[in-house]
Amino acid sequence: MKLSIIIPIYNGVSYFEKLIKSINAFTFTDFECVFIDNNSTDNSVIELEKALQNVTFDFLILFEEKQGAGHARNTGIKKAKGEFLAFLDCDDIILPEKFAYDFSILENHDVDFVFCRSERFYDDGRNLKNPITGIKEGINNPPTLGLLWLQNFFLLQGPGSLIAKKAVVEQLGSFHTAYTGEDAFLFIRMGLLSKGYFYDKAYFHYFRHEQSTISKSNENENGALNRYFELKQNLFADDIVRENLEAMELLAVQLQSDLLKLQQSGVDIKPFMENEKLKNLKLSKFLFNPLSLYINSKLSHIKYNPFYQIYRKCLIRR
Repeated sequence: MKLSIIIPIYNGVSYFEKLIKSINAFTFTDFECVFIDNNSTDNSVIELEKALQNVTFDFLILFEEKQGAGHARNTGIKKAKGEFLAFLDCDDIILPEKFAYDFSILENHDVDFVFCRSERFYDDGRNLKNPITGIKEGINNPPTLGLLWLQNFFLLQGPGSLIAKKAVVEQLGSFHTAYTGEDAFLFIRMGLLSKGYFYDKAYFHYFRHEQSTISKSNENENGALNRYFELKQNLFADDIVRENLEAMELLAVQLQSDLLKLQQSGVDIKPFMENEKLKNLKLSKFLFNPLSLYINSKLSHIKYNPFYQIYRKCLIRR
């Protein structure tokens, strides 16, 4: 079998009709779907079994007790039979022609993964294509994509945009088990080590709604900041990332900026410095002196901190 599509399920009943209809429409047929129920509290499994009664594709339904998409996807990967893996959330859509197009590329190019552009759709009717600034159409050699994604997380196109060799995903240790950022963690590391092919067709549709994990996270105070800060800490402590000096330098700058933002919002940052993940992070004495931190705590944003402004100008000159 060429392709296994890994699909975590958590209280997804309202999405099943649209999901199964979209899968049935795929023009590529050599695939299986691996569904993983991740502790749904509704009747997701019963309704999923009903929705799958008349499908023509192969499928498995698995169960994962540990909460989070990372745990669920890793369970699916272990049971997947395909040479390649794709990832889809039950509330998102992959267009019918995507996988056929992906494999036409794989037949003609020696690459480890292929990905397309994604398009976001919102509850209020807006839609937005994800930016691709700096991503080259065609083959991107490592570590180009990893560094680009690390510099700008918004250039990541989302899990449904990509298919990758199963052997490559397994070599990278599959998904991180953090509650959020697990896909970015995998794809950034993949981009640092592996050869990828990008094409500018929006074949993956990502739906942002009030019940999505990211939307719920953003409702919390410093939700987005905390989410990205956790991802950066995980990357900073990762052995694969640590082998790339430029990646570590980028992360060191980003982590210090995040610490200033947290301090500015009233968070005590001392406990973070005792975190094992940040043990090798050397803070700038210029940024983290008492006067800079005092000024920082009184401002609405760190960009108004004169110490931070000088620090950034020095980085740009370098």
